[in-house]
This record gives sequence, structure tokens and C-alpha cells, in this order.
Amino acid sequence: MVTKAMTLTDLRRQSGFTLVELVMTLVVAAVLGIMSVQFIRSTSEGFISSNGREQLAAAGYVVNEQISRGLRDALPGSIRTTADGLCVEYMPVVAASMYTDLSVNSAVTSFRAAPYSVSDGASGYVSVYPIGSANLYAQNDPGPLTPDIGSVPAGTTEVDVTLASSHTFPSDSPERRYYLTSAPEAVCQDGAYLYRYRNYGFISDVANLKAALPTNRAGGRTVLAFPLQAGSMTFRFQNPTLARSGLVAFEYVLQHPTTGETLSMGQQVRVVNVP
Repeated sequence: MVTKAMTLTDLRRQSGFTLVELVMTLVVAAVLGIMSVQFIRSTSEGFISSNGREQLAAAGYVVNEQISRGLRDALPGSIRTTADGLCVEYMPVVAASMYTDLSVNSAVTSFRAAPYSVSDGASGYVSVYPIGSANLYAQNDPGPLTPDIGSVPAGTTEVDVTLASSHTFPSDSPERRYYLTSAPEAVCQDGAYLYRYRNYGFISDVANLKAALPTNRAGGRTVLAFPLQAGSMTFRFQNPTLARSGLVAFEYVLQHPTTGETLSMGQQVRVVNVP
């Protein structure tokens, strides 16, 4: 039998990987591992970033809607902002209709009007032609807003709007409108929080508003958004006239609590003026 002599190459093939080949394999594996980790990290960061932006956008939409609804239903002439732009205040309208017989410039305890509803009555502070230069929040007599609660019953024909005490309305409404409103509400930024405030009463001077606002939920403070960049909320109000409606513009910056990403939001609200 003929035996073939083994060459050096054959011996190397039978002995396995060389040290150089093993090192090259480890290097390639390490490079692939690093690339895989970087790819997974980038994908995860992209997902987290995208999810964070979606959360901020959803939160901003809710905030814009809540503020806009409150302002759109505000009593004409009742919207005001603080000097620093961090707060806006307004009186929500509870009911509105037209009066048929009202003596202006004389004290009245009631007046004739069309009913607000055929099935439901309503009560609130009564106002007539509230867009003049008078400070509604002072609730002066004479003045466009009563200092006490009035009420209108349900009915299908004319009804009497009754006042808790006599009051003098100084001006007729061009549209013969009257309004019933609830107590004032405010939306303010305080630190990283955006709050809605209720149940604090009437503050004649808007410069004193912040000091009078409740400091907890039991007192009438609820959270609208968190977190905001400090001092980022800005409310601006364009007063209404007989020729045009009022306009409220507000801007703020939301900041994600985990990723730190920010999202600038803005909204304009047209306040219908029907005095």
C-alpha cells in the first residue's frame, strides 16, 4: 500500500485555527456586537423619543381644549390677564337670553325676559351690557354686574328674572341680552404646574389675584398640566369692541419629565362678543 506523505499545509489544516485567525474572528465578532448594541440603542432611543413627543402632544391638545372651552364660554368683558401674563381670569356663562322689559338707570329687583330653557331654570350673577369700561369684578351698583345671585325660571313664555337685592344697570344692551354667570375662574402657571382655580370669590384689582388664589385641591385648585418650563406660559388678551370680538392668545412650553424633551404649544381663542 502506498502512503502519501503529509505536507505542512495538511498538518495545519488538521490542527484547527491559527492564533491570527482566532484573533480576527474575535475582532469581527466584537465589531458586529458593538454595531448591534448601537443599533438597538438607537432604535430604543428613537422609540422613547417618539413616544415622549406623542405624550407631550397629547397633553398639549388636552390643555388647549380645556383652556379654549373655558374662554369661549366666558362672559363678554370678563376676561383679564395679569401683568406677567402667567394668569388669565374669566367668568363662565351659566345661561343667557334676551330681556323684554328692563328699566335702566333705576334700581330693579326683577325684569321681564325670554326664558333660558323650557325645562330648566338657572341662577348666577346677572349682567347686562358687560363690555363697557366698568370693572366687572368690582360689582359696583350702579354697574353691569350684580353683586348678588339672581335666577331665571324655566318657561315657554316670558318670565321674571329675579335679583337677590335691588340693582341698577346703567346701560341697555344693543341686543337686549342678559347673562347669568358663575363665580370667576382663573388659569395660572405656578412653577412647573398649570392650575385651574375656583371658589376664591371676586378680586377687584387683578394685581391682587395671585395672592388670593387657593393653594390646594380642597380650596379649589386643580392641575391642568405638568411639567411646564418655568415662566413659559404667556396669556395675551385683545379687548372686544362693538366692531370685533375679543381674542385670547396663549403660549407655553411642555417638558417631558423623563426624557427632558420640550414641546412649544400655542393657541388663539376667539371670544364671541354679543353684548
